[in-house]
Amino acid sequence: MSRITLHDVALAAGVSDSTVSRALRGLDKVNPKTRIKIEEIARRQHFVLSKNASSLASGKTMRVTILFTDQLNTWFNSSSMQGAYEVLSTQGYDLVPHIAPSAASLDAYLDALLGNRNSDAIIVVSLSLNERQREILGLTTMPVIGFDSRGTEGFDATVRIDEDDAMTKALTLLQSLGHRRLGFVSMPNVPKLLFSSQLRGVAFVKVAHDLGYADEHIAHFNPGTRDDFRTLDDAASSVVASILSSPVHPSAICVETDDFAVALIYSLRRFGIRVPQDISVIGFDDYAYAPLAGLTTLHQNPVEMSRMAGRLTLGLMKGEPLPQAHVRMRASLVLRDTTAPYHRR
Repeated sequence: MSRITLHDVALAAGVSDSTVSRALRGLDKVNPKTRIKIEEIARRQHFVLSKNASSLASGKTMRVTILFTDQLNTWFNSSSMQGAYEVLSTQGYDLVPHIAPSAASLDAYLDALLGNRNSDAIIVVSLSLNERQREILGLTTMPVIGFDSRGTEGFDATVRIDEDDAMTKALTLLQSLGHRRLGFVSMPNVPKLLFSSQLRGVAFVKVAHDLGYADEHIAHFNPGTRDDFRTLDDAASSVVASILSSPVHPSAICVETDDFAVALIYSLRRFGIRVPQDISVIGFDDYAYAPLAGLTTLHQNPVEMSRMAGRLTLGLMKGEPLPQAHVRMRASLVLRDTTAPYHRR
């Protein structure tokens, strides 16, 4: 006995293949009586709609790519996957991760998309796209969603943290604790890739000026690239040496990410610098180990943020008008053990 196909169901129902696909996927714009008729024929003929058949009939792949530059098992990336998957899977979409750890690999991946569109949309995580990359994605006609993006340029929709608001909360706390000399510590960067977290340093300087700090009372410590160090601990030791030799002598620092903040705390203590008695430390993320380290930090919720990105992605793929295409979410300040009032050393 030959296998029943979607086309066989369409012939029996006297409708098109695409109508059968829409009806069996529960989509709109199918007459209720026609839907019941199609479902009855499918049951009688023991036909089950496969994802491949649905894709062929609709012209869709039923896949959404989520593009990272780092390992999938990091706290932020795994949380990003979780939220987007929760939303997209309910509508029958597969969420397919792709990792491009360097500028060259990112360009190669985007170039390949021109000849092989294998997704219905792409979610770009934590990156800013250059002009050429934006042009390539525009040629694919896929919706492009920026998640934790640096800005809105090149994206049809974005979900991102309000960096200025977050830094205002952090620096207002430090100012209220009496700290008059402040520092910001960046993560080691990846050459030629621009990450959203790098905007935190820009926001730090802006907010510090707004709160009345003079240039000679603020410092930005940038350790360079990841290629310069074997481990994050090595990078942390390098930053601690810079802090100790800085003419600013900061009594409090904000750090681009929690994982680097924790590495810095251990390195500071190895140098005999007590946290928070000698220097206060504020991180950013509130990732899994932050409570264990007693880290005062700015809390963001990447699962909820990526749920929002998933909903925006669905709306764009359906061609629906978005109530708000570019969403800014706020971080909350979580007080723990690494901040304290200023004491003269």
